[in-house]
Amino acid sequence: YESALFDEPTVRRIGAHLRTLLTELGSEADRPLSELSVLTESERRQVLTEWNSTTDQAPDATLPDLFEAQVAATPQATAVHCGDQTLSYAELNERANRLARLLVSRGVGAEQTVALSLPRAPELVVAALAVLKSGAAYVPVDPNYPAERAEFIVRDARPVCVLTTSAATLVSEARIDLDAADTIDALNAMSGADLTTAERKSPLRKENVAYIIHTSGSTGRPKGVMVEHRNMVNLMHWAASEIGPRRLGNVLAATSLNFDVSVFEIFAPLMVGGGIELVRDLLALSERRGKSWRGSLISGVPSVFAHVLDAPDLDLGADLVVLAGEALPAGVADAAHTAVPGCQVANIYGPTEATVYATAWYSDGRVDQAPPIGRPLTNVQVYVLDSTLRPVPVGVCGELYIAGAGVARGYLGRPGLTADRFVANPFGPRGSRMYRTGDVVRWLADGNVHYVGRVDAQVKIRGFRIEPGEIETRLRQHPHVAETVVVAREDSPGRKRLVAYLVPASHGTTVTSAGLRDFLAARLPEYMVPSAFVVLDEFTLSPNGKLDRTALPRPDWGEAATGAYVEPRTETEAAVARIWAAVLGVERVGIEDSFFDLGGDSIQSMQITSRINAAFVVNLTPRDVLVARTVSALAGLIEEEILRELESLALADSGSGTDDAGDR
Repeated sequence: YESALFDEPTVRRIGAHLRTLLTELGSEADRPLSELSVLTESERRQVLTEWNSTTDQAPDATLPDLFEAQVAATPQATAVHCGDQTLSYAELNERANRLARLLVSRGVGAEQTVALSLPRAPELVVAALAVLKSGAAYVPVDPNYPAERAEFIVRDARPVCVLTTSAATLVSEARIDLDAADTIDALNAMSGADLTTAERKSPLRKENVAYIIHTSGSTGRPKGVMVEHRNMVNLMHWAASEIGPRRLGNVLAATSLNFDVSVFEIFAPLMVGGGIELVRDLLALSERRGKSWRGSLISGVPSVFAHVLDAPDLDLGADLVVLAGEALPAGVADAAHTAVPGCQVANIYGPTEATVYATAWYSDGRVDQAPPIGRPLTNVQVYVLDSTLRPVPVGVCGELYIAGAGVARGYLGRPGLTADRFVANPFGPRGSRMYRTGDVVRWLADGNVHYVGRVDAQVKIRGFRIEPGEIETRLRQHPHVAETVVVAREDSPGRKRLVAYLVPASHGTTVTSAGLRDFLAARLPEYMVPSAFVVLDEFTLSPNGKLDRTALPRPDWGEAATGAYVEPRTETEAAVARIWAAVLGVERVGIEDSFFDLGGDSIQSMQITSRINAAFVVNLTPRDVLVARTVSALAGLIEEEILRELESLALADSGSGTDDAGDR
């Protein structure tokens, strides 16, 4: 054998496979070839049983049961910290109990839903716990979502009520503004003691749905994944036993509630007496005074964490860095060890349908090649199967199926799709199911699983699952678009960006990138809006009549000037232009240059927002950058927010009789 390509154990394994196949051919010549296996009995036992030996008794409880037990054990310990606000376990529990009783009084109970559209403040954690205590399932709706997306989620989930604030624009007859005077009065009138079974509309059981998170759908319709209490409790049990209370003692909670990693960041520490620090996002670390953070665990998406590491003078300290949500490059894992001295790095994998995480791999030192996604978690089984649902040998690519305690109930109101993705488990107990992930993987000889790619076009951007078909469906609704295809390109290493290619509805029709962005931004989250739009006369087809993706041209990622340079007129514009130039990697930025024409994307909008908020002490969002598009427009937003803040300070000071508005 060619020793440069194979090692001896691999060749011996291939030889054993050949022997097994020849034996079956000789003894069972009448069987179809598709039924013959190359696996030896010992290999079959290894990949199905030995490497899936993960059984451990999880608590027979619901999430509120675990949390309330922890409150009793550590009532005065810090549970939530956010800016200058801090809640102890007792305070968090009391506020959640009051809100839970208010929800029950509004008819909320088991197998019902409550939508959460709240800013990242302690009240977000209070609200999520309150919904779980009431017996219902929480449904996150990001306050920054476009109105059409938010309204779809609310229609799909049909919540009994929507918990939000008076500043929210979400239209719903059932909304409860938590900062409204009548709501505050009603909460104050409620008891802060733990709810009893008799108070709830019906008993809370571990089989009840705990939360529903909507993910992108290939048909253009997002799908809600229903996760039960038993699924969450198993995840908490794994976190407590494998990660441990010490490393969950002070966790940075930086992930949107619409991304299921937030379930781990928020609830795992609260089940073991740890505290969480709630921040806007991971890039907010670069805005901190002194740019330092000391804690026990940082969690993030590799592509975003890589940008965090680029921030100058950043000083991080943590025992564990958890990277999940997308493929982990070796360079990012290695850089994490350098940036956070002495830390352990975890590459953790899992789809929303398997309750956040399904496999984990850990590194204590240098990483010089793409790490595997690891071994199955507690009470989780993973199978690498071929198209006939048979296990494949070590080293052979197959589709990953996940079984065990993490498998969710299914998709809300989508029985057909649920039946297609959640299938019978031929290797488990009678009636058990496994989730078909669509991920292509292979077993390594040491029992770890290595990620290879997808069986379909699904991609991950900043950890969010994106079905290009959903974007394509929306683009086809544009009156000037006839055909379109959306792909994820990685023209620069480690920088994956969405590109939409389209053919106009008629010859001579003018279709602008700005118009298409506006059209999609009103309907999709900002991370789903392509970074570039390429108009073609027609799509190139392969000899078999299918789209030839290799013929799709590389976009001009802002390499050519789009207009005359217009220099900054104010100090604000000059400062914003410098930030744009630094983040986008260009020599200079004019105040009318388009963010997108300069090659900007959703991650860079987060970086720009982070630097602007730190420089001007404002609270812009990445969506502000995407909507404003130019330095001049963004500078205007900054100055408007500063003026509003000055006016509010002046009013406050005039009302209090003080005379220090100028100093402030």
